[in-house]
Parts: sequence; structure tokens; C-alpha cells
Amino acid sequence: MDVNGREDQYEESSEWFVKYLNRQGDWLEKTRGNLMVAATVIAGMSFQVMVSPPGGVWQSDNCPSGNQDCKAKAGTSVLEHVSSKRVLYLGMVISSAVSFSASMSLILLVISGLRLRNRMIMAILVTFMVAAVLCISAAFFFAVALVQSDDQIIIYILVIYLGFWIVFPVLILVSQLVRFLGWLICFICCCCPRRRRRSPPRLLPLAPSPAL
Repeated sequence: MDVNGREDQYEESSEWFVKYLNRQGDWLEKTRGNLMVAATVIAGMSFQVMVSPPGGVWQSDNCPSGNQDCKAKAGTSVLEHVSSKRVLYLGMVISSAVSFSASMSLILLVISGLRLRNRMIMAILVTFMVAAVLCISAAFFFAVALVQSDDQIIIYILVIYLGFWIVFPVLILVSQLVRFLGWLICFICCCCPRRRRRSPPRLLPLAPSPAL
């Protein structure tokens, strides 16, 4: 009896897990349009940062007089070859490239006709969206840092902004981890799924006694 009870609990846990995944798939199906809009906006922002970099671009190949480190070339970024801002510029380029790639990949997956109920597709979409949001936030930080002066107030604001985007994703990750661990404990202990009341087995009717 104990073995049968454990098997029944395991089946109920499996059914509860399948229902949970189906609900997640339904959520993604319903938010397909929202994912497309969000990915399109993020891709446009990433593209705009790259084609219109902070500080502008050189209008001609002529360097200003007295600028020995000038590497002017019409159409290229002014801050690209500034040694003091080289790291910030590369950070902005990398963040924008990753954000744009993640957004366009998400759009391609959504319009490709793949079923969003698939667990692997769902994980990929969530990963791409998280990467796009975090990278566009990082690109904003690098872009502002490129054009700001040594004003202490602006530096203080950027420090608060950076701290927020470090702490907030960590809190979300910890909450999801705690939620997963709680679900895992309930799944192992068979506490989360509600036990269905088992109907008593039907007894076969007794055959009528033969008439004498």
C-alpha cells in the first residue's frame, strides 16, 4: 500500500508540473504581441545608439588645429579614439551589439511560427529578453558616462543607477531561486499537489442465483 501511495503522489506531482508548464506556455502565447513590441523598441534603441553615437561624428577629414591626437575621418565617431574614454566607448558598443542581437533573435523566434509552449523555446525567449534589457541599460550607462563631465552630482546619479541595476536583477534572481527551491521541496515531499480523492473501487455485482 505504501508503494502504491507513493506512486499516486508522484503521478499527482507530475500532473501538477505539467499544468504549471502549460500555464507558462499560455502566458507566452498571450504575450506574443507584447514581446514583439518590447523587442522592437529595444532593437531600435540599440540601433540608434550605434548610428548616432554620443559626441557625434566627424563631419570631414580635417582635424581641428592644435589637436595632435585627432584621427578624424568623416562619418566616424568623435569619441572612438579618445584614450580617456576608450573603455566606456567599447562598453557601449558591446552592450548595444548584444542588446540588438538578442532583440532581433527574439523577434525572429516569435515570427518563425515555433510553438511558445515548448519549454526550451520559452527558456530561450526569456534569456534573450533579459539579456536585451540588461544590455540596453548598460549601454545607457556607458553613453551617459561618455558625454558627462566631472560633475560630482552626475557621477553620484550614475553610481546610484549602476547600483540599482546590480541589486534589482540580483533580487529577482534570488526570488526566483527561492521560488524554485520551494517548489522543488514541495515536489519531493509531495506537499504541493492536492491529493485527489480516490473513489472506492467498484465491486462487480453478484451474479443472480440460478432459479430452482
